[in-house]
Amino acid sequence: MYQTILWEVREHTGVLTLNRPERLNAVDNVMRRELEDVMRKAEADPEVWTIVVTGSGRGFCSGADLKARAEADKNGEAAMQPPLFEPHYYYSIAFSELTKPVIAAVNGVTRGAGCNMVFAADFRIASDKANFGVNFVERGLMGETAAYYLPRLVGHAVAAEICLLGEPFDAAQARAYGLLNAVVPHEKLMDEAMALARRVNSKAPVAVRMTKIALRRAYEYDAEQFLDLQNTMNSKLRTTADTKEAMRAFLEKRPPVFRGE
Repeated sequence: MYQTILWEVREHTGVLTLNRPERLNAVDNVMRRELEDVMRKAEADPEVWTIVVTGSGRGFCSGADLKARAEADKNGEAAMQPPLFEPHYYYSIAFSELTKPVIAAVNGVTRGAGCNMVFAADFRIASDKANFGVNFVERGLMGETAAYYLPRLVGHAVAAEICLLGEPFDAAQARAYGLLNAVVPHEKLMDEAMALARRVNSKAPVAVRMTKIALRRAYEYDAEQFLDLQNTMNSKLRTTADTKEAMRAFLEKRPPVFRGE
């Protein structure tokens, strides 16, 4: 169905694989459109509770496909391209905008736009072979959404070091920065990512989605506004079948069986 990505759903987890290994999964216009399409489908699909994103081959994503862009510029095609996205599904922010938790399983080389995707995820697990570089300044550009997410993830000083120098760093350094939840042996990466997805999926899916929304909005509100948001969300959650099931399971001293309803 897709030319540049793979998509399958396993036990309520959507597995998205960037699939241009010959270009280290660089993002071209086809991949941009396909990512938008699959994000729309994932958000709308009640069977998808979490998403794991990774790359095929030895790269996660080497950034935008600059070779394809240069060829388009040479042929006069770039200026004729129509707008590709509704911003909500733009690949550099979609993982944070979706209500469903996203786990980035970073398997290798990650640069530029690939870093933007990783930073937008809710969980970040990296192979011990992974490496990163927010190298926009080397291309005469700026860090796009990396400059938005990084100060929130690691603070201004480290974000400035990463964005203004644009120098590569490995998975161990990324973990030391606080960017990663875990660094795992390369061969165990997807097993660990899927295990994490199963842990998330064991919780009430609607409550998980609302909690993700609350976490993402925490920077926008003061404490009283946030409490109002939380109370509104909890009022909605109390009407769901999963919350009622959780209460029954607690009283009956058994694990709850959630259905995402």
